[in-house]
Amino acid sequence: MYVYLLCWRYLRTRYIALASIISVMLGVATMIVVNAVMAGFSDTMRDRLHGILSDVVVEGNSFDGFDHADEVEALVRKVGAGRIHALTRTVETPGILSFQYGPETFTRPVQVIGVDPGTRAEVGSFAEFLVDESGEPVKPSFEVDPRLRAQSNAGQLLENADPDEEMFTVLQQHAKQEVPDSGTILGFAAVSHHAPGSMQDLVLAPVGTRVALTFPSVGQSIEPRRDYFTTLGYFKSGMSEYDSSFVFVPIERLQFLRGMGDGKRGGLINALQIKAKDGTNLDLLATDLATALWGRWPTRFRVQTWEQKQGPLLSAVRLEQSILNILLFFIVAVAGFGILAIFSMIVVEKTRDIGVLKSLGASTSGVRSIFLGYGLSLGIVGSGVGMLGGLLFVWNINTVEGWLSRILGHKVFDDTIYYFNSIPTKVDPWTVAWIVGGALLIATVASVWPAQRAASLHPVRALRFE
Repeated sequence: MYVYLLCWRYLRTRYIALASIISVMLGVATMIVVNAVMAGFSDTMRDRLHGILSDVVVEGNSFDGFDHADEVEALVRKVGAGRIHALTRTVETPGILSFQYGPETFTRPVQVIGVDPGTRAEVGSFAEFLVDESGEPVKPSFEVDPRLRAQSNAGQLLENADPDEEMFTVLQQHAKQEVPDSGTILGFAAVSHHAPGSMQDLVLAPVGTRVALTFPSVGQSIEPRRDYFTTLGYFKSGMSEYDSSFVFVPIERLQFLRGMGDGKRGGLINALQIKAKDGTNLDLLATDLATALWGRWPTRFRVQTWEQKQGPLLSAVRLEQSILNILLFFIVAVAGFGILAIFSMIVVEKTRDIGVLKSLGASTSGVRSIFLGYGLSLGIVGSGVGMLGGLLFVWNINTVEGWLSRILGHKVFDDTIYYFNSIPTKVDPWTVAWIVGGALLIATVASVWPAQRAASLHPVRALRFE
């Protein structure tokens, strides 16, 4: 019983130990907050990358694409029978986006992607990322609404024109030039600008705007091809790398313009994007597809899962999180050295008291238990308060961010950089458990040497200590 009484008394009266408690508390709280934010960012990024890329991607090694797309698709479906939920064809090429805003002409380097909007929405989160200027969702389609043409300058003149007059035909042609028949979905960051001091993004190419796309043709003699499209919506995934470069157009139109087909189903393509059924081993599916395609068309294809395709980025995030955890754990280690120093001082200060305890019958293990229990108590109090403080901070992190932004006069978390409406967090119980367990272990281990030193004191020598 005396062991618990002394541990409790030292915990209440030895205020110098408060420094160790605060060190453990800050270390535990910091590690919980950092891990929750890092896990939230990582999971959000993984989800968005997964939605953009689909589960498995079969790509041709040639920039010009590959032919016999029907045969390739049939082989992929045969090998992946029972494991493939949906797939879609894509054509990709670098290009130049041009559009007019007021008196200025804006030019952007982009990645032009030809897709079928219906099947593309089935293999990923494509439809979830499509919005209009106000952020409202739009349906995945490249069909130009006739109302857009009616709202154009020539379209408004058509309302009052006589259909029998020659001017009516001229106005119809002008209306088609102002609002082309082919629609496009633009990356939001490529056609928007965030004005300083404003909470809203200025859209430079509103819905209905005519934009020009220039891209290379296929073949040995590459030629520039150019066509005009009508803006129908925006791709806003939250990944600035893609939102600033992706431009989606009808796949048949892009094939025709690049000389990859006749504008109908078929023609050359660059990739097949595959959505697997739930529970499918993606690595095994990719390996099976790669083996089958190599046997039929050696060196023509490259098959990767979405994680393999984004391997360097995902590995960098995991490495950064691991290194950050190691560095932050040094904070708790410093608290351990503080406990070691404080306990060593207490042993010297209380040498005579230890001698009295031993002369009254306290056992060696009992004296050892006093200091081990005291160290464990410091760890429990510090890690417990740190855990509660860290979790409360995580659960209210966006409120804290808003409060700090008002005090500092600028945004602490700039959503124009990350395109997140709020700071994403994810609390993993196992991560919290090993952080708290590690702090307890360090506090206990730091008290072992002082405890052993106190336990090994001889009662007579201890009573004679000055």
